Amino acid sequence: MKQLQEKLLALLLMALLSGTGAYAQEATDKQKTSDKVVIFRFLPGEEMFSLKGNEVELERLYMLVDNHRAEITAGKMPVYVDSYCASLPTAKENLNTAFARANRVKSELITQKGLKEADFITANYSRAYHNDKDLVVVTLRIPSAKATTETMPTQEKVKREEPQQKQVAVEQKTETAVEKPSEPSTVEQQPALVSEQRIRETEQPYRFAVRTNVLYDAFLLPTLGVEWRMNENVGIRLDGSLSWWGDEHDKVQKMWLLNPEVRWYLLHDKRFYVGVSGSYGEYNIYKYMLGNLLKDDTGYQGTMWNAGLTVGYQLPLSRCFSIDFNLGLGYTRSEYDSFSITDGVRVYEESNKTKKFWGPTQAGISLVWTIGNNRK
Repeated sequence: MKQLQEKLLALLLMALLSGTGAYAQEATDKQKTSDKVVIFRFLPGEEMFSLKGNEVELERLYMLVDNHRAEITAGKMPVYVDSYCASLPTAKENLNTAFARANRVKSELITQKGLKEADFITANYSRAYHNDKDLVVVTLRIPSAKATTETMPTQEKVKREEPQQKQVAVEQKTETAVEKPSEPSTVEQQPALVSEQRIRETEQPYRFAVRTNVLYDAFLLPTLGVEWRMNENVGIRLDGSLSWWGDEHDKVQKMWLLNPEVRWYLLHDKRFYVGVSGSYGEYNIYKYMLGNLLKDDTGYQGTMWNAGLTVGYQLPLSRCFSIDFNLGLGYTRSEYDSFSITDGVRVYEESNKTKKFWGPTQAGISLVWTIGNNRK
């Protein structure tokens, strides 16, 4: 009996010493690195990276990158980017949005600080981060002074912090590839070229759009148009306008107009564009909304066409709506007859007249409804 007690006491002492050693080792590991965490907040369901509310964190991240640029670019200190989204209905939508947000944050560092895709380690999650549903968490593991001589593989063994939450079975199956700390995510396994291609695909704002030019609508020339986005850089637009007001013996505004355009979207966010456009139509106007812009007692009936260059910008309002501002300059040619109306009878003043000029060819403030956003 005494020997049994001695054995149990020995086992208890060994367990205590083992626990103390593990605790000491854990404390030593924590001292080797000092995590610098920067958190960016996004609007629910939105992919766009807004500076509003993120200015302080962005400046702090810039400062950290500047201070440790040598280690980052040498591959000794990767920039961890963890993106969380839980504000959309399905896990797939949340993961796609998280992926796009991570790329937005990385693009800021790539364009502003000259980092490369290989400098990041990315993971995307379709769940909340400590009850916050729309975040991107950027972590830099800064080695302490005592650990500067240690190799990077030892530092990378530090387990990345993740919120402890109970996940439903569906989410666990969906996120298995990205949530295991021991396995790199799908994005991390891809070469830089493939990753850059996925960034471009994600940032493509839409496939198809329906639009109306509210500036023309205000002049009682209702306009409806469509745009097909061939890829992230090129779009084809076609607008049609039709008005049929008044009669032939009083105020009249009867005209139709077709306006095709090819656009090239430029810059990082692909919202600024230049294009080539043309218009063709027929008109019959006298003292109506558009007729009041001309001579008071003269009406015009004829055809017109123009061609020129356009420049514009799309201002996003929400996930599916934006405002398109555009202006066209070029050559316009019009062939017309002028007339006046006396006692309800048209009196033609000039026939087969031609007018041509260089100047504005179109102007637009259009409300755009985008359809078929790229959600691969």
